[in-house]
Amino acid sequence: MCRNLEVPAAANTLRYYAGAADKIHGEVLKMSRDFHAYTLLEPLGVVGHITPWNFPNTMFYIKVAPSLAAGCTMVLKPAEQTPLSALFNAHLAKLAGIPDGVINVVPGFGPTAGAALSSHMDVDKVSFTGSTQTGREIMQAAAKSNLKQVSLELGGKSPLIIFDDADIDKAAELALLGILYNKVKLLSGNPFFSNSI
Repeated sequence: MCRNLEVPAAANTLRYYAGAADKIHGEVLKMSRDFHAYTLLEPLGVVGHITPWNFPNTMFYIKVAPSLAAGCTMVLKPAEQTPLSALFNAHLAKLAGIPDGVINVVPGFGPTAGAALSSHMDVDKVSFTGSTQTGREIMQAAAKSNLKQVSLELGGKSPLIIFDDADIDKAAELALLGILYNKVKLLSGNPFFSNSI
């Protein structure tokens, strides 16, 4: 699974954001006949990333790569079930030349390490992937601290919609794959069928 899915996904994610890094620029806006304004995009600051247990290597790079491209430093709290993946990937980043202090991994439990990261006054943004309930708690902590920006990818299963002209055997096979693939680590495979099926 890791070699065939997570490693290629991580490489593609890094390649994509490395290509995007030099394309982040401001815009010139014409305000009037004699005046122009220029927008300047700057790094946000410290981004706190809280990752789930499923696909730990892929999730590390999905969180880290955009922050690196934007020039941000980060603190990443991996799921308590998968801290070694994050620590190893941070080590690989250091070997690749990322300076100390740019990617920081803080293993721990959600109610302690995750809550501290969400409410810390020096964290400028929190990015979280996980349950809806925890997402609510992170939103509240962010609002009560420094009104930091929050990005949430919350629980749920993507629908699989099967219309009456579909190959039913193939649709059933794909629905089963979506539900059971990788020991239900994927959030997909909630099938809906046309009334005529």
